[in-house]
Amino acid sequence: MKRRSLLVYGGIAGALATTGIPLLDAFAQERVPSDGLLAGLSEAYRAAQRAGRPLLVLVIPEDNGARWERGSALGAFLNHGTDDAMTAVGSCELTCAPMTVLRQLVPQAPPGEPLLVLVDPARVPASVSAIDPALPPEPPYAVDGEDWEAQRTREDAYVDAQIAAISNAVVAALATRIAASTPAQRTAARARAIDTYRAHRVRGSYWAFSGGCGVSVEDAPPQLESMVACGMGHTPERARRFLYFFAPSGH
Repeated sequence: MKRRSLLVYGGIAGALATTGIPLLDAFAQERVPSDGLLAGLSEAYRAAQRAGRPLLVLVIPEDNGARWERGSALGAFLNHGTDDAMTAVGSCELTCAPMTVLRQLVPQAPPGEPLLVLVDPARVPASVSAIDPALPPEPPYAVDGEDWEAQRTREDAYVDAQIAAISNAVVAALATRIAASTPAQRTAARARAIDTYRAHRVRGSYWAFSGGCGVSVEDAPPQLESMVACGMGHTPERARRFLYFFAPSGH
């Protein structure tokens, strides 16, 4: 959500200012995690080939602000997507990468920056398709005469609409593959998505958490595990754990 980039990022800026740590050094916002670059993408591609799975790429935008927004939407999807969507995700090898990097490995990748790209490495050259559902526009932060509970309900509905849009698009893109699988395979795929991608790092990103009071980055250097800036805002519950598309500097 845009307000995460404005409120949480702004709160962290204030917290870091008091410590004397330069903001861009601490969060390295010019860079994505190193394993999201070509070496990590190639590793994910080979893993997909070995397992006979398609490669599902969560696209990291070039724009820093868009990384917060997309990380929020995709994180909510992976944490709270439908069972059918998790079955589809678990049938794939999952990774995160910018389109500039994906095109180095797969030159036929689609133009622009779609939300996700599905690559079938079993073909030569690999077949590629964009998964780019239209996401609902972000609602205004405040509405005149609206109480706190109504605001939270409206924000939750917005996050749920994002989750539904991505879930439906991913299920549709992988419908043929899922239909050809057995019930046991579908159950295993859904469990794999939860146990592998929801519980652990996705290549090219970190999991992070914010309740509107700073950001905690999972598996990051200790000084970035909890950056507190209380009183900065509110984050809807289903959007609190999100994909962090930046590279902590190791300060």
